[in-house]
Amino acid sequence: MSAIIKGLTIPSPLQELRLLTSKKKKLRVLIKRDDLIHPWLSGNKYRKLKYNLLHVKANNIDTILTFGGAYSNHLHATAGACALAGINSIGIIRGEIDKSNPTLKFCIEQGMKLISVSRTAYRNKENAEEIQEILHQFPEAYTIPEGGSNKLALKGASEIMEELTIQLGRQPDHIVLSCGTGGTTAGLLTSDNLSSCVLAFSALKSSHLKDEINLLSDFKNADKLTVNTNFHFGGYAKWETGLIQFINDFESEYDIPLDHVYNGKAMYGLMELIRSDYFESGSIICYIHTGGSQGKEGLKYTKNK
Repeated sequence: MSAIIKGLTIPSPLQELRLLTSKKKKLRVLIKRDDLIHPWLSGNKYRKLKYNLLHVKANNIDTILTFGGAYSNHLHATAGACALAGINSIGIIRGEIDKSNPTLKFCIEQGMKLISVSRTAYRNKENAEEIQEILHQFPEAYTIPEGGSNKLALKGASEIMEELTIQLGRQPDHIVLSCGTGGTTAGLLTSDNLSSCVLAFSALKSSHLKDEINLLSDFKNADKLTVNTNFHFGGYAKWETGLIQFINDFESEYDIPLDHVYNGKAMYGLMELIRSDYFESGSIICYIHTGGSQGKEGLKYTKNK
């Protein structure tokens, strides 16, 4: 991947969080700073795109087509990655295209061709005539699903465990992360010789996310997976004042950015579980920072509109 995109920080740093609660409860809490991998390809987006980009390059494909909402981390990362790798990119956008929106503005600046579709068509991507007509216009394009979760994405995400084992000298007792489409979580579960328990905090209201993750991972290590749906704060991309205050306090104390869509919710949930003695004394917990900090600009933009 470094031959395609320069300036990657791999392996990503492993940082200890010296939390008062962790000291009291004899826990060791670490955070794997995947948000520092690259300014444009932060967090799980690098992991998910890595082998997709290598596949495209190896097969002389010149265009990637993908899907996303107006503030999509996946669209942002795909546009940036394609620009760096010399690949054309097309983004099918849910709803109208606001060129002042910082996420879409960045995509345009990186050369991504944006195509707007109705929200109804977007919800029914596989069957909507509106979207099928667009796909027929670009028959040679390589299509990546919304969120970037496919088999090649899982392969990239699984490498987190390899890095962690080398950095820590062992696998942590618990891996904790935020979860949207489930690709990164599924990738962790596909790792060989996995001994860690994997705790995924859902960023959206969902009663079937665990099933979707297990399907993606072909039920490998399904017994090690827990999906917590108690900290979505009203649903995908929704937030409450208390969440924003938590994020501000966390960033002030640790100088680590959290977004309101994914990592703010998951870290909030982790702290609550630590307080409620969810983890056994002496456990090593590693939180995977999945990036998404570009979404903070989107929050500012929506507040000021």
